[in-house]
Amino acid sequence: MKKSNLVTLLSLGILIVAVILFMLFWKIRSDSPGTKTESSSATQSNIITDSKDASEDISSTETEDSSEVSTSIEENITSKPNTNTYMGDSLFIGDSRTVGLMEYGGIDGADYFCTVGMSVYNIHKKPVSVPNVGKVTLTELLNGKKYGKIYIMLGVNEVGYKFSTTAEKYSELIGFIKDKQPNAVIFIQANLHVSKSRSDSDKVVNNTAINGLNAELSKLADGKSKFYLDANILFDDEAGGLSADKSEDSTHLYAKYYKEWGEWIVRQTASLIGEG
Repeated sequence: MKKSNLVTLLSLGILIVAVILFMLFWKIRSDSPGTKTESSSATQSNIITDSKDASEDISSTETEDSSEVSTSIEENITSKPNTNTYMGDSLFIGDSRTVGLMEYGGIDGADYFCTVGMSVYNIHKKPVSVPNVGKVTLTELLNGKKYGKIYIMLGVNEVGYKFSTTAEKYSELIGFIKDKQPNAVIFIQANLHVSKSRSDSDKVVNNTAINGLNAELSKLADGKSKFYLDANILFDDEAGGLSADKSEDSTHLYAKYYKEWGEWIVRQTASLIGEG
């Protein structure tokens, strides 16, 4: 045999052996517990775990959010509608009607400088017992506390005077209050009517006189820092007088109507100055 043929045969044989060994090695590697299966399993395990964690996070978040929403809704349902404005910085000045408002109106936190027979002509003369404050003059009260809202209802004891003179004294009172309490909003309250029976029989305290004085007092309001409130719409009958069924003495309200009046004042305050 020629030498070249022998070399060729040997080379071919080596090649065949190499191929066979390579195939055997590959088969053994594939059949052994390999990293490919473990890797795939590990990846699948990680995906499942991550998916579970994500699911738990989402579920937890949704539960918390739902709980917060539910709590918010529940609070809104169970809490009373916020129709009130803050009245703890309020002062009411007035005569016997304001005394009734103090006793039965239910306006929480307000102060009351009021007494039977008070008028714009005698308001500075005597000290008044103010609940939770003490016996003070108006000057002492206004010097000692700051108020955001001051309500004045005076006039039924003044209707025997000339309207223009009373209105002038009223204006002086407002000026005095604004000097002491420059940031306070002033509410000028219309004097409540008396019943038709009293109005028809009383030459001094009657609804014609009350309406005339109220008209003058309303001119003192400017719609900015001084407002006019007329609560007669709550208590008048068809004749324009205090309803007989709302008063025992034809002048003062029954206790339950002072409560209605107090609630009305709070609503009007919120509407006029944007609180609540």
